[in-house]
Amino acid sequence: MDAVKGSKVLSVQSNNGGRLWEVQLAGPDGTERRLEVDDSGKVSGGRVNTDEGEKGRGMGISKDARLSFDDAAAKVSSVVPEGRITHMSLDRYGDDALVWDAGVLTSEGVWRGVKVDARSGAVTKNG
Repeated sequence: MDAVKGSKVLSVQSNNGGRLWEVQLAGPDGTERRLEVDDSGKVSGGRVNTDEGEKGRGMGISKDARLSFDDAAAKVSSVVPEGRITHMSLDRYGDDALVWDAGVLTSEGVWRGVKVDARSGAVTKNG
């Protein structure tokens, strides 16, 4: 988030076994950026999405979410404490459902999907 001041995380996706992460951010004006962050924290590459429709979408969902990425990640980790989050994204389902949708790999190698309501913080899926 330091690479784009005032931004909010929309999604993270682990690549190469967690050695590289693709991070999607919404800037203060809604402009979406996809950055690559390596396991040392170095930011490289990056794409800017200037599509006005996407700009509005990113701004809308980031403003509507009361639960930040960090808070949602903490909630997911409390539900699957032995797991490692491999991806997490802020998504709108239907007309009103706004959730943090996470994929978690347990220490036993089992994939679990967890959804957290981005407004209330309630876990709506765990399995």
